[in-house]
Amino acid sequence: MSDVRLLGLGGTISMRETPSGAVPVATADVLAGSVPGFGGAEDIALVGGSEVGFELLEQLVGRVAELARHGVDGVVVTTGTDSIEEVSAWLSYRGSWQIPVVVTGSMVTGSRPDSDGAANLADALTVAGSGADIDPVVVFAGRVYAAREVLKVSGIARDAFDAPGRGALGIVGGGDVSWFRSLRRGPAHGDPSDAIKPVPIVVAGLDDDGSLLAFAGSRHPAVVVAANGAGNLPPAQASVAQQLAGDGTLVVITTRAADARVAPRYGYPGGVATLAAAGAHLAPGLTPHRARLLVTLGLAQGRDVAGLRELIDSEADPSGRDAAGAQR
Repeated sequence: MSDVRLLGLGGTISMRETPSGAVPVATADVLAGSVPGFGGAEDIALVGGSEVGFELLEQLVGRVAELARHGVDGVVVTTGTDSIEEVSAWLSYRGSWQIPVVVTGSMVTGSRPDSDGAANLADALTVAGSGADIDPVVVFAGRVYAAREVLKVSGIARDAFDAPGRGALGIVGGGDVSWFRSLRRGPAHGDPSDAIKPVPIVVAGLDDDGSLLAFAGSRHPAVVVAANGAGNLPPAQASVAQQLAGDGTLVVITTRAADARVAPRYGYPGGVATLAAAGAHLAPGLTPHRARLLVTLGLAQGRDVAGLRELIDSEADPSGRDAAGAQR
């Protein structure tokens, strides 16, 4: 039997409902006891998904690294669905794991008899013990998604995750996993060498005057913009973006669109081609949150603007790494 360990961060899967709302109470040991087959369980934290921060992420990375060195066969991480995208992406960017690392959770409070938690946990255990040569993945509602592609698409539905424009890597259930496609392994980007100071995300909206972007740019060396469509901004907001880029601030252009595709197609005032020509950096294939993680990591490594651009480009358009054939 495979030795798969469970690491808990909390989240809905660990929660019970109270008169004031659901709160995390079930430890990793309790969760592991509900699904036979884990070789051990421990808590990194017991918090809600939106309470997860970079300090906890680094504790998680350190513990996964220790377990991998000790020869376990796989690791399952439980966390709140609010944080699943970023927890799984951070694990992907921080290490090249030689064991499957799987992130899961639930949309229905774990203590309820109709919770999806036990099924998701059992499926995650199956994938973690499969021996597949994969980067970190998210397992949810019977599907396996690449951590570099997954997106939370609902705040309520049980089937809350997808990889828009890409699709699942496979399906899992009943102790079996079937792979639809494989994704060649992405690069690991190393350790932070200084304090982690998250950069902001500024969201575009019609007729935005750019004041929020200007404020963010005055306080940070880099700003991620969740733009419209292929990467376009309202003229006033675009003018601020161009000024920031000209002054040496890294302005990273992503999109609010779910498939994360940006391309320099439009040359009107505020069009993405105009922004790129002015020095803004396009991040095709990266959601705003994943771009933020990369830039935050790069800054904590002491990278300059050129180094940050290189880091973004190393992850841009990850669908280009698709390879035919099933995982082995």
